[in-house]
Amino acid sequence: MSTIQTWISVIGSFASIAAAIWAFIEARKASKAATKAENVKDEIIERRKIVEVSQVHAETSRILKVVSKVGPSCNQSLLRGVNCGSIAKEVEEYSRFINEHSSHFTNFFENKAKELCEQLHPDIESLSEARSFEEKKESGKSIYYKINSFMPFVKQLSDEKKENVATN
Repeated sequence: MSTIQTWISVIGSFASIAAAIWAFIEARKASKAATKAENVKDEIIERRKIVEVSQVHAETSRILKVVSKVGPSCNQSLLRGVNCGSIAKEVEEYSRFINEHSSHFTNFFENKAKELCEQLHPDIESLSEARSFEEKKESGKSIYYKINSFMPFVKQLSDEKKENVATN
């Protein structure tokens, strides 16, 4: 009887060892799958950030064209019929848009997007309330130059994000 019990014990030990090896192999597979899933998730997040930064870049280019109507190159004859209140409203919406995406600009020493939003507030009010050509042009130039100086930061961040994904 004791020989049968010994054999059963040996067979049970082998079965336990085999089960442990199988569990270890399955755990490694699961770990690799989890790591792969995490990498895919990170890549999706990074691609979403690229899209958002690209949208900021496109919107910055668009708003510069809008503001150029009252910007540095405008004159009295070009300004006739231009609705400055409408332009101020578009700049206000742009400011809200970049503020919403400002988290992408925290890699810099200071947050350039938030800075721009704060700098635009008084100019938006000035442009919407401007009556004379000089007031409109002064507000328009100020807005144009501030947004134009923000453009290199948007471009740099957009390029960095695209290069990061290309090298990964």
